[in-house]
Amino acid sequence: MDERIMDINTLRALREKAIIGGEIEHYVQVASTNDIALARGKGGAAEGTLIIAEHQTAGRGRYGRKWEAPPGKCILASLVLRHRLMRAQVALPNLIGAIAIARAIHATYRLDARIKVPNDVRIGKKKVAGVLTELAYDTRHQPFFVLGFGVNVNLVLDDFPPELHETATSVRLALSEVGNALNPDVDVCRVSLLQAILQQLEDTYLQLKAGKTALIMNQFEAWREV
Repeated sequence: MDERIMDINTLRALREKAIIGGEIEHYVQVASTNDIALARGKGGAAEGTLIIAEHQTAGRGRYGRKWEAPPGKCILASLVLRHRLMRAQVALPNLIGAIAIARAIHATYRLDARIKVPNDVRIGKKKVAGVLTELAYDTRHQPFFVLGFGVNVNLVLDDFPPELHETATSVRLALSEVGNALNPDVDVCRVSLLQAILQQLEDTYLQLKAGKTALIMNQFEAWREV
């Protein structure tokens, strides 16, 4: 197991008064952060509860595809969100997650991150992140949803299987390719990037709760890959 563990105390301090990430659970290894978030949501966990893992043994993406990553090199997280989605809003959680990730990567590292419909974020046509939303009901029969996301942060080329070398990347790899990395041997700070993503997510989630669908769609078009 990789010993590079996130500084969760710093993240907790940054999110203390926030909705998104106001409550944080951190694990070294889990089967799936989405599974834990679903269980917490069914048990009445607070809005914005965040589940983070250093490693997943059964992480999943869209259509049940397996999400694999070496320990300590990615952001693997899931949020419990309790906004009651209208029928026309069911597709929006994936979009607000992708918008937040793309904006955070760009704002923090000036990388041209773009959204590939429906739930991937790519840099230079290579996938750097994915979003997975799952809907459920709690024990009071109240609907909620889990917004899960994974971001490749400090993976190097050898961390990817050969068949993904042309289609996947990480923030660290993308920085080195454009010459932005001050030292290619130094890891990108996952806590700083996660904090940026969570802040962007809080902004877009509040827009969703306020019914600002047109604003969300405008942002999506602005960050959509062409």
